Amino acid sequence: MPIFSKNSPPDNRDDKIANEQVDDYSEPAPVSAEEQAAAYEPAVRNEQASRPGIAKPSIISEGFTFEGTITSDGVLNIAGTVRGKITAKSVLIDASGRVDGELNSDQLVIKGQLNGEVNCEDLNVGPLAHVDGSISYKYIHIQRGGKVSGKFIKN
Repeated sequence: MPIFSKNSPPDNRDDKIANEQVDDYSEPAPVSAEEQAAAYEPAVRNEQASRPGIAKPSIISEGFTFEGTITSDGVLNIAGTVRGKITAKSVLIDASGRVDGELNSDQLVIKGQLNGEVNCEDLNVGPLAHVDGSISYKYIHIQRGGKVSGKFIKN
């Protein structure tokens, strides 16, 4: 029988009531905050354990200036300006991004401007990038149009 029909058969209320199961709609017993926290905590631990190495990126947005030290085990995306020391697993300097200072990273992608001392494994310089400073790297890729100057040291 179709669910939506203009011509539905007559409703036999007595048959339906006899076949329906009675549900108990009583309210559950109140749960304390400690019990809620204990129930929630293992789920969070399991979620993190099942996804090792996956971390949300940290973002310095365009128009934002940060002065100081940044340390991250994950990805750092810079669209604004950073002055200081950066240590991260992976760093992306967007076209609008600028870094002045010291940068230590396994992977470094530069699309914007970088001035300072850099130590990285894999360096990728984009076509609109301007890089100046002392750059220590293991692998390097400079795209056509990328401007580099300073001291480049292959590890």
